[in-house]
Amino acid sequence: MGSGSKFLIVISIIVIVGIALAVLLPRLPASGAVSDSGNAVINEYMVVNQSITRPPAINVPVYVVGPSTLAQGLASIGINQSLIKPISIDQLPELPSNSVVIIDWSLIRPGIINDPGGEATINLASPVIHGLTGAIIRGDIVGIYANGSDERIVELILSYSWAVATNNTLRAYSSIAHPYTQNKDYLLAYPIIPVNMSEPVIIIVSPIKPVGLVIGPVHPKQLPTVITNMMGPTASPKVVDGVVDTVDPCYYEYEQLGSYSSPKPGIYTNGNGTFVWATPMLINAVSSSGIVAYTDGNGTYYWDTCLAMDNIAYAVNPRESNWYWLPAEVLGYEDYYESSTMYNNNGYVDSQLGAIDYYHGYQLFNEGVTNDLIGDPGDGLFGISSWNPPSTSSVTSYTVSVGVSLGIPTVSVGISLPTGTSESISGSESPPAATGIPGEPTVQVPNITWIFSIGYGANDKGFPNSFEDIAPANVFMPILSSQSAAAFNVDFENNVLTAQIPCAFDVFQTIWVDTTWDVVVVPQSSSTVSLSQSNLLLNNVNAPPNTYITGITSYITPNFCPP
Repeated sequence: MGSGSKFLIVISIIVIVGIALAVLLPRLPASGAVSDSGNAVINEYMVVNQSITRPPAINVPVYVVGPSTLAQGLASIGINQSLIKPISIDQLPELPSNSVVIIDWSLIRPGIINDPGGEATINLASPVIHGLTGAIIRGDIVGIYANGSDERIVELILSYSWAVATNNTLRAYSSIAHPYTQNKDYLLAYPIIPVNMSEPVIIIVSPIKPVGLVIGPVHPKQLPTVITNMMGPTASPKVVDGVVDTVDPCYYEYEQLGSYSSPKPGIYTNGNGTFVWATPMLINAVSSSGIVAYTDGNGTYYWDTCLAMDNIAYAVNPRESNWYWLPAEVLGYEDYYESSTMYNNNGYVDSQLGAIDYYHGYQLFNEGVTNDLIGDPGDGLFGISSWNPPSTSSVTSYTVSVGVSLGIPTVSVGISLPTGTSESISGSESPPAATGIPGEPTVQVPNITWIFSIGYGANDKGFPNSFEDIAPANVFMPILSSQSAAAFNVDFENNVLTAQIPCAFDVFQTIWVDTTWDVVVVPQSSSTVSLSQSNLLLNNVNAPPNTYITGITSYITPNFCPP
């Protein structure tokens, strides 16, 4: 790619953008500018100011995968020794979102490159690439320390990891009945920038939401400046009256847990509570946006779900029953990020759906598939302290909470639509249902359904929604002496109009996700339990490859103009 010599003098960083049916250019931070130079898009806020004589101070941890000499080298270029944190490659999935990671190429090369007899091949199924993919999903800045002669292969590996992370597969137009087809080939690009083949370089990669990529080689001495410019000023989430504005509530709860034990990804025990989170279970990484479920030229769909639960079981009514109950809060989150392509084609987000389906779990309990039952004791209702959000005719924002009155920190997150847009919310029980157990005559087990009617578009903006049961629900157990399990569904749906061609046709798209929480209770004493074997199951048997959805359909309807 031609990129202009003035940029190559100091630093060459390329912004590579995923292409699927249309070129999608993500909006970059306001502190930077983008200019077109030749065939490359240069992100100018990345360019090192030549007048700087002292590297800027970095105030975030820099995780290092490599020998002690690499850590010493980073300290020698101005990175505070106390911020340099050596880790192993196996610890990469455990890092928090938006971390800075520097990896020695010589350490990970044997796990990626096979070159018996001098003929090199790349193992794209390598666990190392899986770890790099997870780092990109959670928004990390990743640098690979290598020799200049290895630049091309390292950039290929990083670009491929990005393509996997964003599900950036090739899609093509086929027919009206099935407008888009998808194969397993990834669409990626990477720069070819001349560097000194005999000098060390650090190849930097960082994602830009929704499917953009910053990638390119830097000289080691430029690293502090590059990291500082990429991260910008240290930003904290916007907090008003204790409510954090628009972030995945599951992620924010994870950030506030403090110390915890984690027997496996997605299970976090802190004090008397356990936080159970879908994203790490499915992608083996944390993410502030949820799971990147599906992306194409129109936009990107995200979803997430989590449980906040006590580790202490309580007797329902010792005089009338041997049953126990375990409090549980359930939350779902979804977001559709509309691209400029869809917006310029007069597209908009029509509606979203979220459901907490206890009725399915009730059916499994009646059939003997599960031996525990989950539902709401007494009379369930839509409201900010029970089935939230309540129905409303027009709203631009609302608040959801996680961990209320349970053994983990309580957090509140504001869910806000793009400026100038609003939605109506309709809550229903589809179907309503109730049952009873000894000592608890009424247990509500409906399919609690929310419909978010939007009908707006926004250029390069996200449309998030969240729904929850914070009554809390109860897992009812007939016995507390052996392992038992309850199950229920959390479902999502996203409906968009991707294009309106006046006097011709409209193009619609529906994405749906069906998941099942399998809550496994293992007694630890007469009153305490472990939830470490709990899991989330995604129904994706018939889903497109490399996605985290259950299904997708697109269709075209005529849009006639009067004569």
